Amino acid sequence: MIPNRIAAASLATLGAASAVPIPLAQLDFAGLFDVFNIDAGDSPRALLLIAGVGGVLTVAVLALALVGAALALAGASEARVVLIAAALGGLVTAFPLWLPAGLVIGAAALVLPPGRQPAEA
Repeated sequence: MIPNRIAAASLATLGAASAVPIPLAQLDFAGLFDVFNIDAGDSPRALLLIAGVGGVLTVAVLALALVGAALALAGASEARVVLIAAALGGLVTAFPLWLPAGLVIGAAALVLPPGRQPAEA
């Protein structure tokens, strides 16, 4: 089982690391800071607010993916659920750009065995 845990943690970390530019671009478009020199132009304030909130939520999803990687490495049974939540959460915050990272994080979840099943009564 240890090779599976290492593989899952590696895949989840790779997926999270490859997705770092996504929230940076969202937050840059919102005007919170200038990383890629993205000019929002005459975009409505509501759109900038949506981009900013999406960027913050995407950062939270990346943190969740890294927590899932740490749990996978530690052998916690909750790691699979956390990684699936991160893969799906990214689809909500940054759908088209998240697909490659989400697939890698989802693959990390599939490498792990299912969590403990409750005991039969």
